[in-house]
Amino acid sequence: MAYLALYRKYRPKTFDQIVGQKAIVQALKNQVRYGQIGHAYLFCGTRGTGKTSTAKVFARAVNCLHPVDGNPCNECELCRESESGFNLIEIDAASNNSVDDIRTLREEVQYTPSKGKYKVYIIDEVHMLSASAFNALLKTLEEPPEHVIFILATTDPQKLLPTIVSRCQRYNFKRITTDEIKDHLQEVCQKENIQATDSALHYIAALSDGGMRDALSLLDQCHSYYMDEDITLPKVQDVLGAVDDSIYTDMTQGLADSNVRGLLVSVEKAFDDGRDAQQFIDGWIRYLRNALVIKTLKDRAAGLVEVEASELERIRQQADGIDTGLLTAWIEELAKLSGELKTASEKRILIEVTLIKMLEGPAAMGPGMGPAAGGAAASDIATSLSSSTSERAAMRKVGQLERRLTLLEQKTAGDDYQQRPEQAGAAVESDAGQTPAGDSPKTIPDKEKEQPADGNLNLEGAEDLTQDPDFEKVQSAWPQILDSLEKAEPNLKGLSYMELEPGPGKGVLTLASDKDIFIRLLQKDDRLAAVSNAIADMTGLRYRLVLRSIAPKEKKPVSAQEIQAKSHMKLTVED
Repeated sequence: MAYLALYRKYRPKTFDQIVGQKAIVQALKNQVRYGQIGHAYLFCGTRGTGKTSTAKVFARAVNCLHPVDGNPCNECELCRESESGFNLIEIDAASNNSVDDIRTLREEVQYTPSKGKYKVYIIDEVHMLSASAFNALLKTLEEPPEHVIFILATTDPQKLLPTIVSRCQRYNFKRITTDEIKDHLQEVCQKENIQATDSALHYIAALSDGGMRDALSLLDQCHSYYMDEDITLPKVQDVLGAVDDSIYTDMTQGLADSNVRGLLVSVEKAFDDGRDAQQFIDGWIRYLRNALVIKTLKDRAAGLVEVEASELERIRQQADGIDTGLLTAWIEELAKLSGELKTASEKRILIEVTLIKMLEGPAAMGPGMGPAAGGAAASDIATSLSSSTSERAAMRKVGQLERRLTLLEQKTAGDDYQQRPEQAGAAVESDAGQTPAGDSPKTIPDKEKEQPADGNLNLEGAEDLTQDPDFEKVQSAWPQILDSLEKAEPNLKGLSYMELEPGPGKGVLTLASDKDIFIRLLQKDDRLAAVSNAIADMTGLRYRLVLRSIAPKEKKPVSAQEIQAKSHMKLTVED
């Protein structure tokens, strides 16, 4: 006998063998058991979920001479003959979609079966029928002969006419879960004497995206390659051109550490191994999604992420060291990249360019937050400050000190602080911080409101602003304000990557970033209002908030002595 593919060999013969569709199976079994057979059924669902298999089992069951609890016996004459197409007519609507094909069908249904009660017509991919073919089918579908049952199967029910849907009993086939697919693969491996590890079968099940046929085909492919060997996870990934999740762990850490070389080496390795670019990026998106869910829900993430227990703990440890705002931003960027890859001719270059752009993230966190933004001196200062505050707050403090130094140097030289030309007019003002009725608002003098039309900001009195005692009060309370906001408003976690600056006038604060995504996040809903209210609750001061987009720039290392001399602050640097 010729070799049969696994998905054909293990096609369900009874309702009990159908995996993952318990509700639908029970409904059809009850109809067979009590003789309440409908005249038309509509099976909807993605590929490989069991639509056609269920239809064939149902066709045998309604004609079976000795049904067993609603299942066909598969031993009687009619059950055996149905295997060869007796009383069971399959029509592919993709290739038989004209009105003439439906007219032929209407003529055929008039003839009664020579054996059995019913003739069952399975019309697969019924949404491919033309509009005229649908109209020709309507009357027959509504009032077919008593001996005819129609089963329509489709992966795209939205394309069906409402008049067709209303004439059928509709059943929606859901995606089969990874665990259900894995359990079925283990049964097949036992029957076929295939040696495969749990991790390999879990990977195949996850990659099949809820389709049992896809899972069996992938297992068949791997078995053909390693006929006399155990099937392990690395072997599956090698055959399918997939990537081990460990590379996603390394690349995610590379993004967090701004390790450009490490990221590009990982991309090179993936392409040298012949990995598919689209599958590579989509797999990384799923990994980051799992990390985001695990970080957000913590112990409640079980069931929402399809990873093994060992991987779950590894992802949890990595996600704990990465901010939620960064994970969200990375997912958005990679999702955009995934869409662009579908039409890109140079996929590797596009991936590398996107990763380098994503590495601008540390610069967007504010001066002093990234590895190249403060040099060795910034690192030393952060070490001394971390004894009293968190490391992140210390790095923000260093960045603010460096910005103050820049302002003071420009004031000394008699230069105005010039906004970058490409960012001129990029400031976005918000009324979120307006003072409530009954309070005394801080007024902004007219000369401070007026700015040159060429994009230069007039910083006359800038020294007074940087040493404004009210601003110093907000600046010192800023770490506590961020902590309270992050606990109360998860959507505001990206705020920690923005730079707090004095505004263009009294009563105004500026939040600056060179990463547009953080600007857009704060512009949504009433997020700036929440920030303004948090500042007022913590300090008793009411400020109006302004967002400013800046361009990234390289900063020369600043020594502790220079900061101390210019800012009149005594700093202690400990080894």
